[in-house]
Amino acid sequence: MQAELLNYAKKIPDYLKLLTMPYQIGFVQEHSHLTNQQLFELKQILNSGDTDDIVRTYERHMTDLIGQGYGVSFAACRMAFFTLLKVLDVGPGDEIILPGFTCSVMPNAVWRTGATPVFSDIDIQTFGSSAEGIEKKVTSRTKVVVAQHSFGIPCNIGEIADLCKKKEIFLIEDCAITLDSSFEGISVGNWGDAAVFSTDHSKPLNTIIGGFLYTKNRSLYEKAIKISSDMSHLEKAHQERLYNQFMFERENYMPERYPRTIFINQVKNIIRYSKHPFTFLEGDYNKRSSSGTGYPYPAKMPPFLAQLGLFEIDCWAKEKKRRKDLLKQYLCIAEQLYIKGYLPEAYFNSSFDIVPLRFVFQHPDSERIMKKMSRYIDTKWTWFKEPIICCPEGPESLGYSPGSCQVAEKACQNIINWPCAVPENWDHKVIEIFKDIIKYAN
Repeated sequence: MQAELLNYAKKIPDYLKLLTMPYQIGFVQEHSHLTNQQLFELKQILNSGDTDDIVRTYERHMTDLIGQGYGVSFAACRMAFFTLLKVLDVGPGDEIILPGFTCSVMPNAVWRTGATPVFSDIDIQTFGSSAEGIEKKVTSRTKVVVAQHSFGIPCNIGEIADLCKKKEIFLIEDCAITLDSSFEGISVGNWGDAAVFSTDHSKPLNTIIGGFLYTKNRSLYEKAIKISSDMSHLEKAHQERLYNQFMFERENYMPERYPRTIFINQVKNIIRYSKHPFTFLEGDYNKRSSSGTGYPYPAKMPPFLAQLGLFEIDCWAKEKKRRKDLLKQYLCIAEQLYIKGYLPEAYFNSSFDIVPLRFVFQHPDSERIMKKMSRYIDTKWTWFKEPIICCPEGPESLGYSPGSCQVAEKACQNIINWPCAVPENWDHKVIEIFKDIIKYAN
């Protein structure tokens, strides 16, 4: 814990610079569109007792958004993933293939089962899992393949599905950072045997925290729902912290307040860390057992956040169109300013229908571009600057071997993220900034 506090303290000088900025655009979309009545409903649900009906309703609506299968909610995507592995009887001696371009919570979930994570390389034309990279890592002990769709871009999931079918390996789609995109007319989540989604505050649909398991296999669903019915809720005090965080972000995460808010948030983190270090379930970043995190693992989706999810699903069609329109503008400027060659080919392939979470590309002068960007965009939220992010003890602590995923490691050196989930009246501004900075880079 002292190491985490020291890390927070070291960043204070950088955050002081924020106080001089008139605005900054982040990667967490606040909920300013919610009405006072909706806020009142969320507070009522938080304070009430039996609210399982709301969670079931949310699960039905979220399932309908994804496809024609079955869905179960959790407090986090990693918990959905862990539960799925348990349903599949994954354990010691089994190998689970993950992309070497992920968050620490995924291999950590594998370690919790006693199985071993094995990391495969990515396809630079999608920034997602590569069939070729996966095939190189398959062994007689491979029990599950996880295919990741990155930034809203589907991976070449058709090839991966064919590979897994041929080798009789269970295929899980990791849709944590992709929602409602499709490849060859089939939405992500519907290619594999099952899929997991995240609704964390930085993900496509923001419920502060949250995860979702989706499958068309009714038997698998029934086993998962049985496990979920026995799970604990996050304690009431934890849910209240989440509600306070939701209100804090709603009131302060708009660009004109964002710089000062991030500074204040950093100071608050230092003050409160010793008492409540894991509001966002950060206790799953290191390779460890569930003890010591201060919250149950896995845990149920908080009902008030399920209701927040219902509000966000109601807005999704409009939000989806906005993000796709923003992507078109990014691509238009990229072609006009001759950086198309640095972009993943998936953006220009009609087989992909992309609902972007972030607009992502590589650039050989990324360091200079990001330094310029940081005046306007919160570049500290850039994914993925190393193969396993959110890993305080380093990727090696979770089983990653440097040099094992060379395409991913090269991408980490030059990757650039631009936000697509932005406040509605800031669409024009983020495009204007993008155009100016790309001109500067050229």
